[in-house]
Amino acid sequence: MVKHIMITGCASGLGRALMDNGIQRGHVIFPHMRRGKCRITGDITDPQFIDQFYDWLQQCNIQVFINNAAVYWNIGPEITSDDKVKEIIDTNVTAQILMLKRVFNYFRRSGGGLIININSLSVDHPNKDEALYCASKYAMMGFSKALQAGAVGTGVEILDVYPGGIQTRITEDRNNYDTLMDVDEVANQILDLVNRKHHYVNEIKLRKRNK
Repeated sequence: MVKHIMITGCASGLGRALMDNGIQRGHVIFPHMRRGKCRITGDITDPQFIDQFYDWLQQCNIQVFINNAAVYWNIGPEITSDDKVKEIIDTNVTAQILMLKRVFNYFRRSGGGLIININSLSVDHPNKDEALYCASKYAMMGFSKALQAGAVGTGVEILDVYPGGIQTRITEDRNNYDTLMDVDEVANQILDLVNRKHHYVNEIKLRKRNK
């Protein structure tokens, strides 16, 4: 079934793969990028972007929202500037909560919809250098779990996806890059969730299996 899908953070990596593979599947994709020629552009931390967000949901008749935009950070907090800490929390937590608030209200008023939050397996496997990134992902996990409880009976479904390491620009310098998951395979696993027939799973963890 064709869906109208909004995906944040489509400039590269998993977001780009979700956009490209979603189009190949025949869905109507409304990608977001920080800058560019696409319809939905802007920094998600910009108040003007948040002010326009609900209007975009209505104008595009969005049925599925894939919350993918985030910043990755792998430098220890003891040597990270205060401004950078605030940027990470503003982008990975505050801005996403403000978007999800609007998506949830829009879906509830329109009779239902699906929210897919892209989180990270770092919540299960934290390390010191990713402490700030992990903190932001823990925060979103807690918010989403609470939102799931509040969504029961509303017609709004909320699904959290926790991928492990993926082959993207962010990970290309890792020694184990060749062993990481293929970005298109991960994107297609996520897109398979769009038309799922059951409603008993509210989180999915993706990691590469041994062959």
